[in-house]
Amino acid sequence: MKRISRRDFLKVGAGSVATLILARCAQPAPATQVPPTEAAVVPTEPPVKAPVTVDFLAWGDNADIPAWEKLSKLYMERFPNVTVNVTTVADPNANYYPKLQTSIAGGTPPDVASFQGWEWQPYADNEHLAPIDDFVTRDGFTAPYPEGIQSITDSTARHGKRYLIPLQVATMVMFYAKKVFDDAGVPYPTDDWTYEEFLAIAQKLTKTEGENKIFGLQANGQWFRDIHWIRSSGKTEFDSIVDPKKSQFNQPEIVEIVQAIASDVYYGLKIAPTPADLSGGANTIQTGNCAMKYEGAWFFPQLNSPDLRAEGKQVEFDVVMMPQYKDATRPHRGWAEGIAVLKGDSLEDAWAFASFMGGEEGDKIYSETTGRLPNNLDLLESWWLPTIQERFQVTNGKAFLEAFKRSQVDVVGGVPRSKMWSEVVKPVGWDPLINGTSQAAEVLPQVDAAIQALLDEYWASV
Repeated sequence: MKRISRRDFLKVGAGSVATLILARCAQPAPATQVPPTEAAVVPTEPPVKAPVTVDFLAWGDNADIPAWEKLSKLYMERFPNVTVNVTTVADPNANYYPKLQTSIAGGTPPDVASFQGWEWQPYADNEHLAPIDDFVTRDGFTAPYPEGIQSITDSTARHGKRYLIPLQVATMVMFYAKKVFDDAGVPYPTDDWTYEEFLAIAQKLTKTEGENKIFGLQANGQWFRDIHWIRSSGKTEFDSIVDPKKSQFNQPEIVEIVQAIASDVYYGLKIAPTPADLSGGANTIQTGNCAMKYEGAWFFPQLNSPDLRAEGKQVEFDVVMMPQYKDATRPHRGWAEGIAVLKGDSLEDAWAFASFMGGEEGDKIYSETTGRLPNNLDLLESWWLPTIQERFQVTNGKAFLEAFKRSQVDVVGGVPRSKMWSEVVKPVGWDPLINGTSQAAEVLPQVDAAIQALLDEYWASV
């Protein structure tokens, strides 16, 4: 690993000159004078480095907070003149970006900020983020940017400039709770299963015993988590997943899979708990009442960790790739996620801290603490797989590696995915589907029309 570049080390040389004293028996002679240029050099202490403060606005997920604490503490121990102020945002999916936008609008942006791989692009377009290409080249910080992985390029660069420093690469696979399968006598799923087999297994596992309900699937209920299902149909919601110009949700293949995954799993097939069933935190995979859930590595600590095992509260689980559907290439969602440096007067200090977190040592700490895939692909098989097996008892971690090789981003561009979701896709599409009040064939044309309006407005402004 290339260490953090730190400057201002003072190299001090010291020398000494002996004074020759000639003694005479009768009367001492004056001491020989040492020329000024040969006088002894008195060593000096290196100057005290000026205090530095780095403000870090951080994603406040429960899996991440311990990692931020470890990383900032270690960095301040290494560089005592640096104070890292970490501000975490609770319920980050709802509150993080509004908090960041408020700080920017108020003229007090952080030096470093967390970003998902599909949300930072408008901040770069509005010149709030600092391109990091010169730092990357100067410091040889290339490991997080492997060639040939398009989802990483799409998640970290824009218009030929790199902005995001990955702390993780991410993909999502199917988690399954072993006890539910064992109790029902159903074999565990394997990486070569199909969509039809997935539905059949979920139906076999769904049952009610008195007041106790067991569901085959805990559905996610969100477009961005159903994107995998959409892409596995062989179609995409846009003409391009990078800077799209046309919305195209209303395709027969997308209508079919969205109807199944966003509605029928609750009300037709009845293999997933409805919002009412989930009230109060009941009937989840964490409680042992759901057999399967589509998740990422950040979910490990919620099911099985050393702390949970010490308390006897673990849920024994493993993972498999998502089932094969219509697209023979079997795409999975994938992206890079991490941090970015904001423009300001402290770019060097911000980069130093950010690149420490994203360097091999820092990223190992982050990955080991959160369970997430490290940003350095060389570490995935050699270090991450044995780590998650020991820490979280995941034996089929290679499913993540294979999924990531097939990965593609959700959608990135001037209209962020969060805006599409909150303003259109959720209220117009997914809410009615999850509530059982509309069909996909009814709502997806409306989603297309409203998303198209957002895209047209954006392209008219650039």
